Amino acid sequence: MPDFHDKRYRYLFSHPLFVQRLLTSFVDQPFVQHLDFSTLERVNASFVSPDFERRESDIIWKIAFQGKPVYIFLLMEFQSSPDRWMPLRFCRYIVELYELIIHRSNAPSVLPAVFPLLLYNGDAPWNVSETVEALIEPSIPEKFIPHLSYYPLIINAIPTEQLERIQNAVSAVFFVENSSPADLIVQLDTIVDILQTEVPEVIERFSNWFNNFLETRGMFEPEQFFPITTVSEVRMMFATKLEAYEKQLKEKGREEGLERGRGEGKAALLARQLNRRFELSPDEVTQVRECR
Repeated sequence: MPDFHDKRYRYLFSHPLFVQRLLTSFVDQPFVQHLDFSTLERVNASFVSPDFERRESDIIWKIAFQGKPVYIFLLMEFQSSPDRWMPLRFCRYIVELYELIIHRSNAPSVLPAVFPLLLYNGDAPWNVSETVEALIEPSIPEKFIPHLSYYPLIINAIPTEQLERIQNAVSAVFFVENSSPADLIVQLDTIVDILQTEVPEVIERFSNWFNNFLETRGMFEPEQFFPITTVSEVRMMFATKLEAYEKQLKEKGREEGLERGRGEGKAALLARQLNRRFELSPDEVTQVRECR
């Protein structure tokens, strides 16, 4: 499942509008309001090292902030349990990025700022320190201890009411991630409402993501998927799929119930036959039934 998560999120946040919605709606930092999103530029493969390319969960964007370049280092973490060394991981990744910048032919005299942003959607609560210095014994003066903080965005801790209020494609993604399959069947209209103001290219990318999400959850078989660019198409396409999935669940439940009933019937018949043959006591009959 982590591989599917990584690839799906990499697909979403490789699009500048998803990055913009993520930052403006879910990162509570004043500097975000002054970012020039018209300058968003994905750090391409010719710039990053082979190690970055192997890490499916890392996406780096460059953007202008008050006329100066800033890098957004987006790390997506979908392990079942938190990594307590996350601050050190960020520290190492950012140093690698700086080394790449330094070794460019037009390296700047001063290194640009890097904003470390973590997306976490693991099962366990995120209880990891947000700073490097918290992991280091303060046995020497503080000025010699490395300082670095990252911004944690814990998806499964975002209240449902907040996601419904934000109303963009990223909040719809997080809403889906925080919902059970049964919830999705009855809450499709809520997802559609969250997407009401989105532009076609974002809706299309969300729909592709949602389709793959449902497939990997085993909610329906992979099939040809046509581009969807309006919320009405989202509602129509996925309502059909989710209703079919609901019928499958009911049919499976009915069959399991019949099988259970047949098993209980056989046990009751056996108990009656043994009782007639061996004159079992009521307690013994109960024991036979419990051994079915």
